[in-house]
Amino acid sequence: MPLSLLRPAPEAVAAACVGALLLALDAGVVSRSRIGLAVVASGVLALVTAAGSLPAYRAGRRWTACALSVTAAAVSLLTTSLVERTVLQRTPGWAELIGLLMLLCVACRYGRPLPLAASAVPLFVAVVRLAGRAPALSDLPVLDGIDKLFTLLPVGFVLLGGYLRTEDGRRQATAERVRQSERLDLARDLHDHVAHYVTAMVVQAQAGEHTAERDPAMARQLFSNIERTGQEGLVAMGRMVRLLREPGGPRTSAPVAPVMTAIEELVHRFPAPGQHAWLDKADDVDSSAWSPQLAKSVERLVQEGLTNIRKHARTATTVHVMLGTNGDRLVVRVRDNATGQHRSRGRFRHSGFGMIGLSERVAELGGELTCGPMPEGGWELAASIPMK
Repeated sequence: MPLSLLRPAPEAVAAACVGALLLALDAGVVSRSRIGLAVVASGVLALVTAAGSLPAYRAGRRWTACALSVTAAAVSLLTTSLVERTVLQRTPGWAELIGLLMLLCVACRYGRPLPLAASAVPLFVAVVRLAGRAPALSDLPVLDGIDKLFTLLPVGFVLLGGYLRTEDGRRQATAERVRQSERLDLARDLHDHVAHYVTAMVVQAQAGEHTAERDPAMARQLFSNIERTGQEGLVAMGRMVRLLREPGGPRTSAPVAPVMTAIEELVHRFPAPGQHAWLDKADDVDSSAWSPQLAKSVERLVQEGLTNIRKHARTATTVHVMLGTNGDRLVVRVRDNATGQHRSRGRFRHSGFGMIGLSERVAELGGELTCGPMPEGGWELAASIPMK
């Protein structure tokens, strides 16, 4: 086992030192009678139960932690009763006081309603009753309000535990939102990659079935394209899996191409036999000024638009991708000239996840997404996204 796992945490060492110091203070003040030893023993028990209750709560054993708290409170009340009937004790037992307050704070932070009430009430009473062990101190001018101190201290630690409980809830909610965002982002990326590469392979395989006998050379080219597309898909999936498996490791994967280069490659490699695709980019479109989120969303918009054309517009002969600006907004359009009655051959099932993912991406950037037929014929996927 690594030595780092055996080495105690600095917080635990500091708490142990403080506890030992308080126990030494109690032992030096109280008498060596049985009552004095009972005060020290009660302090040891309070500190030990406080140290044991935290891992019990974190392990979900709330009733075990509740039993520890009730035991410490009961022993403290018994010790207080013995002290009040025997001697004018000069110390309330500082180690015991700190241990009970820690138990109260931890219970308010981690406890469920029923075990919380079962442990907090006796702990609160035990702390307040500690004031009865120090009647001599209440006569001193500096400590004339010590009775109030023993009432305010548990209230303060209850409030501290409630505050920490609220902060834990906020952190958990934030972590869950981050995890949900990561899951959505991963689902979008998986869909985009799988749909893009698999759709290209299926379309070319279907075309190969019809051209194998009529045009063997074209069929061989199509099957070669299928192999190349499959290899590219495997590389893309391997990159994603590597990033998931090694989130904090060195980035050994190939560098990511600039977004405009990636878009140009998508358009260049899109056309099937009988199709023509081209990209129009306005002069005022500067991809180097785009944020990483905007660049990724634009690439995914073009990729999903081309994938949908492969799926549902096989009769399209022209595909037009346009990037332009409208004020401070970037406008992305992906158009084809397939007519409505020929937009789908029924060989692909509509999952709907592609448009859902695009809508989420665009909405996160404050943009708008539309998709539908054009008046002059054909189909258009369009998005308007703020560039800042």
